This record gives sequence, C-alpha cells and structure tokens, in this order.
Amino acid sequence: GMRLRYEGGRLVQAATRGDGRVGEDVTLNVATIADVPKQLKGAPPVLEVRGEVYLPIEAFERLKAAKERENAERVAAGRKPEPVPVNPRNAGAGSLRQKDPTVTAARGLAFWSYQLGEVVGGPEFTSHHETLEFLNGLGFPVNPTIKVVHSLAEIVEYCSARQQQRHALGYEIDGVVVKVDSLAQREVLGFTSRAPRWAIAFKFPPEERTTILTAIEVSVGRTGRTTPYAVLEPVFVGGSTVSMATLHNQDQVAAKDVRPGDTVVVRKAGDV
Repeated sequence: GMRLRYEGGRLVQAATRGDGRVGEDVTLNVATIADVPKQLKGAPPVLEVRGEVYLPIEAFERLKAAKERENAERVAAGRKPEPVPVNPRNAGAGSLRQKDPTVTAARGLAFWSYQLGEVVGGPEFTSHHETLEFLNGLGFPVNPTIKVVHSLAEIVEYCSARQQQRHALGYEIDGVVVKVDSLAQREVLGFTSRAPRWAIAFKFPPEERTTILTAIEVSVGRTGRTTPYAVLEPVFVGGSTVSMATLHNQDQVAAKDVRPGDTVVVRKAGDV
C-alpha cells in the first residue's frame, strides 16, 4: 500500500502503509515511477492518494534475466552468485526500497490509484466510483477492470470471471477486493479494530496441477548442508512453469513414500 501526498498540486511525500501506523518514507524512489504524476493541474490544496505500487510481469522477467546474466559473469569470475528474484511481489517491494533511486527508476515499477485519503478544499463526493473518476481526471492511473455492480449475483459473477482470467493481466493478482460504493454507507458501517467493514477481499484458491516426479536429487549447500529436491516433468501452474520442488522434510517424503515415477500434485499458493 502506498500513500501519495500532494500540496499545491506538487508531490511532497510518498510513504508505505507499513504496519498501519508507521510507514516508510520512499518519496525519492516513488518520484522515479513514470505512472506517478509529480505535478497536478486543478488539484485541491491538499490531496492524499492511496494506491498500490507493483512490478509488471514483463519488468519482472527483464529483471530476473538481467540478474541471471550477472550471476553467470560473477561465477565465471570466481565470485558468489546473488539471489535471483523469485516473484514480482517480492521483487517489486525490493525495488521500491532501494537506497539508490536510480536503481528503482531502472526497474520499471508501475502504480494503480484506488482511493482518496485526506483532501482539503476538494469537491464533495457521494460514491467511491466518483472519486476514481476524479483521480483519473487528474492523471492518476485507475485500473480499467474496476466495475460497479448492483447485486450479490453480479459480485459472484465478476469474481469468477476474474479468477478464470487471472493470468490474462500484465501483473499478478491473488484475489478481488469488493467495496461498498456509497460513501455515506461506509460512514455508517465504520471500521473494526483491524479493517473497514465496507470492504472485503475474495482471495483466489491456490492453483493445482498434477505432473510426474521423474527423479529425486540432492543439492549440497556452501556449508555442506544437503537438501533433497524433486525433478518434475515441467508443468504450468500459477502463471509460470515449475520443473523442480524442494523436499524440505525427509520424514514427509518417507511417510508418503514419494518415489520417481509417482504422480504428484503441484500447488502454488499466494505468490510462491
């Protein structure tokens, strides 16, 4: 979560949500993101915009390939390779927290705005979708897949459609957030100690595919520690192809009698 504060139409601060009370000032890094307007025309004297910084899949693949090339050069020079980013979510967070903003600038981060925070001297709104139209009019990116619906059946239909098309987007998602559109109703509903009563997240179930376990190999770490891993017939699950899986627990491998030739279930939960 990201909060952008504008005073007199100029971006003055960008802070992460943190634990909800204390966040991290990342103004210099966010100022390098092309999607984030630095100067606004016709904005109220004070405007706080809430949204999400993310790493598009294409930018993640570029970053991963660059790190793999760099590691090949490091190994050839007799140096230790560095960790390769495993998913866009972690890579995006790491890119945002770089000490050098020029590194952040090269990563290709993007931004979606999804809510207003503090506004001083701005127009009055009655619905959430009006605030999104206002943000779009000021030049903020608003996700085009957002839809206003009028019944529970339409909510179910929308969530189902998004789940089926989850890999058709240029970025990773793990669910859909459903919000009450009326701002007056939001006031009445209020908050619990942890979250608003007017919004709920529908998380997609983990994706599963079956494949053949072709072999069990053992990798030996730098300190001599051994870790068994399964070599799998490549299977596409959760938006990427999986061909190996670490077998962390020797007792589980023994208990389930996992052997080469077995059919196994590959599950990708969350952003793993």
